[in-house]
Amino acid sequence: MRVHQNLMTTDEAVRQLRGDPQWAVLVRDAYLGRDVADSARRFIDSGEFAEVRRILGTSLAGASVLDLGAGTGIASLAFVSSGAARVIAMDPDPSDEVGRGAMARLAGRGEFEIADGVGEAIPLDDASMDIVYCRQVLHHAQDLPQVLRECARVVKPGGIVFACREHVVDDEEQLRQFLADHPVNRLAGGEHAFRLGEYLGAITGAGLLIDRVIGPWESVVNAFPQVRTQAELEAEPATRLVRRVGPLGRLAIHFPGVKARIWRRIDRPVPGRMYSFLAHRPA
Repeated sequence: MRVHQNLMTTDEAVRQLRGDPQWAVLVRDAYLGRDVADSARRFIDSGEFAEVRRILGTSLAGASVLDLGAGTGIASLAFVSSGAARVIAMDPDPSDEVGRGAMARLAGRGEFEIADGVGEAIPLDDASMDIVYCRQVLHHAQDLPQVLRECARVVKPGGIVFACREHVVDDEEQLRQFLADHPVNRLAGGEHAFRLGEYLGAITGAGLLIDRVIGPWESVVNAFPQVRTQAELEAEPATRLVRRVGPLGRLAIHFPGVKARIWRRIDRPVPGRMYSFLAHRPA
């Protein structure tokens, strides 16, 4: 179990970041503004959630969705707006800014259910959900294999587990660097990251079958906010080349090997880079 010497609560840390103009863009892009309804609207309209809908496809219509570690509930409302029949927003944090208090403001008319629970002990029946969705959740786990076992338990046979935007490190030095650079972690602690193999081992160890491992620059789901749409992601090598050499970059990007070389530079293994994992429970 990891022990953190917290300087303040996460709720307090978010309030402090909101009050500091240098973090205004981060707060907005992390959907951590006080106006949770505005955050929800922006998330629903985002390129990230558009890609989530595309990946989930027809499985979302009429589905029961567990939004595990739901935070403020913005994804829960997004799933409701996309045709899910039942959505449960689950989080152990009761706080007003980043937990169930924020959810209550967002789900004022009962658009989705709010539940208190942790991933290691999900208070739901076996095989009760069609989709388990986790956005930036698994890397916080105290017991990663147990969280995945619980996800596998509550999802129906044939159902989907989709874990998005999980931080990955290669070694302890990368982990130390990632934690030192993370603005909320510096104030409140609580952040973490695992090696890629640890995520994969926990998923398969829970009896889930992996359908897709999505790398840091393979989808806007992971690459946001550096890019904001899938089209921007596909244009990123050309964008960077133009930024570096000017308009001639639009021509140079078509030279043999140039785009691949830029992608290698973009997709370098930085500490805390994000991966997403799509898996299902065998029928």
